[in-house]
Amino acid sequence: MIRCVYMINKEGDPLYGRTFEDGAYSALAALPSLVRNSVAMMWSSSGISSERVYLLEMDDDVWAYIFFPSFALIALAPKEEPVTQLRNLMQSLGKAIAHDFVDIIKSWNGSMSDIADLDALINNYLSVDLNRPPPKIIKFIERLIDKALKLPEIAFVGVFDAEGDLLKGNVPEVYIFRIQVEIAQGAISPVIDIAPSTIRSGDHVLQMLKVYSLTTVAASQPNESNLYATSTVSEMANALYEKMS
Repeated sequence: MIRCVYMINKEGDPLYGRTFEDGAYSALAALPSLVRNSVAMMWSSSGISSERVYLLEMDDDVWAYIFFPSFALIALAPKEEPVTQLRNLMQSLGKAIAHDFVDIIKSWNGSMSDIADLDALINNYLSVDLNRPPPKIIKFIERLIDKALKLPEIAFVGVFDAEGDLLKGNVPEVYIFRIQVEIAQGAISPVIDIAPSTIRSGDHVLQMLKVYSLTTVAASQPNESNLYATSTVSEMANALYEKMS
């Protein structure tokens, strides 16, 4: 998806540059002046929101920008790539960089391309496959769904892809849009979530757990404990994580 990544500090100095076209590093000086000027102009605008992704289309490509207090993260991607996935990936990667490297960024005056831990973090996020899973994973998901639905305490289960499309499951249509909103606003992670998130809707309490770019969902019967859904969604997610790792 992403062809190259750059980081620029608040003063407009490039901190990091890397291309993924051929696995080689990109010289910071190769960052187009138009992009640097766009970042400077946007950063000085009072209408710019922190941690929101902004897009600039150029020919067959799109530049994505996201701003944090001490740096801006910039990426180049093909225009045909799904916007939702690009936004979620930029937000997730930016927040991870801000969390792990904020102190270094504030004082850094050279190229952060020399920091191995930053390379490793970016590699982890950009290696997440956001495409529809291959047939063997779909078949595995079918088996997980069938097993979960044999439990009388479970009302419905499902597995959604990065775009919010239901891959497999019996999730009622009335809940799908609500789940898609959560997925669109959620994060993309190179690992499994620590704990499920909860959505209360209608007669059910939905438990959601992300694993890579997929989202597992389960709901207990209205008269049953939510712990059944929590346990089921966790088992499904952990099984997917092991299968996909």
